[in-house]
Amino acid sequence: MKKRIAFLSSKPLDDKRNWSGTMFNLYQNLEKQGYTISWIPLPQYTIGENKLFSFIQNVYQKIFNRTFNQHHFFLKSWIASKRLEKKLKKENFDALFVPTYATEIGFLNIKQPIVYLNDATFHQLINYYPAFSGLGYLSKKITAALEKKVLQKANAIIFSSEWASQHARDFYHISPKKIFTVKFGANLPIPEVLTPKNYLGKIKFLFLAVNWERKGGAIAYETIKILHDKGYDVELQIIGCNPNIQESFVKIIPFLNKNNSDDLAQIQQHLLNSHFLFVPTRADCTPIAFCEAAGYGLPVISTDTGGVSATVENLKTGLLLPIQATANDFAEKIKTYLDHPNEIEQLSQASIIKYKNELNWENWGKEINNIINILLEKKS
Repeated sequence: MKKRIAFLSSKPLDDKRNWSGTMFNLYQNLEKQGYTISWIPLPQYTIGENKLFSFIQNVYQKIFNRTFNQHHFFLKSWIASKRLEKKLKKENFDALFVPTYATEIGFLNIKQPIVYLNDATFHQLINYYPAFSGLGYLSKKITAALEKKVLQKANAIIFSSEWASQHARDFYHISPKKIFTVKFGANLPIPEVLTPKNYLGKIKFLFLAVNWERKGGAIAYETIKILHDKGYDVELQIIGCNPNIQESFVKIIPFLNKNNSDDLAQIQQHLLNSHFLFVPTRADCTPIAFCEAAGYGLPVISTDTGGVSATVENLKTGLLLPIQATANDFAEKIKTYLDHPNEIEQLSQASIIKYKNELNWENWGKEINNIINILLEKKS
């Protein structure tokens, strides 16, 4: 008999827009492992409850003059958990799969095992991502206490990078036996065969991101400008942003939607035509675009921050510079490859191998299946 997984999600599981397509791939690859998946919508709050949450946030901000994280605190978690608990009592399932939704399970009491997945701990994001900056001392303490409760409650915890897994072990003192690192895959189709690229002509760098500032767009532009001014035949293709740049060596497409077939075809064509993915990010967990680049044989040039090293191996599948690196630093490193094009091809081939061995959803599904099977065997 097929095992049944209850899958907690804010949107229907076939919605490819949820978490940039990641939620759909989680669902699809659990299904491929032979599970029967049922969608469990997130518990909803009443108008009165939402007014209360806003009131608490406003009072906190007036008293302490600091931001309050109204998404993660005990009252909200208790209400959501009890509402979810009531819903789950009517469901027939063997395990609950919870991707990213920590607040909803903080006070959840069920007999079935809970599998919690995320790409970082919330504590890691404090003062790292702009949205988690400026929180007051008390709010940070509450957020951390609630997250620890969630991690203690989960029977298996899956992170997409060792950066996140290590933090859960070290900061929250969660048992290493129930923490697993399983890397994500690509959220767009990957060609089975790639046409060899020409590394002797114009070298094209692709900046594929929607957040110009956080993804380091200015550094990417300044780097390519330095190389262009030195006489190198280079081009920067920007997709997803619309910076005020007018240069002959810069091409800009402000927006392309992966869920639109024509736009997706354009993205794929740019991946096929480019030689590097260049995103010197300021803050990231495990960027899906880096997995996609590997599938297309694009070495990634980025910074060694967050969980980036889970997808990029420095000097093997790309270049990772310290977060403090300047455009000049990037230009100096890239020059080596422009002067020795055969080394770009070596990075490209290694990227493809890494994609096939690690950075794909089929591999993710098999590893998750092993984890869930062990949990269910213990339960029985």
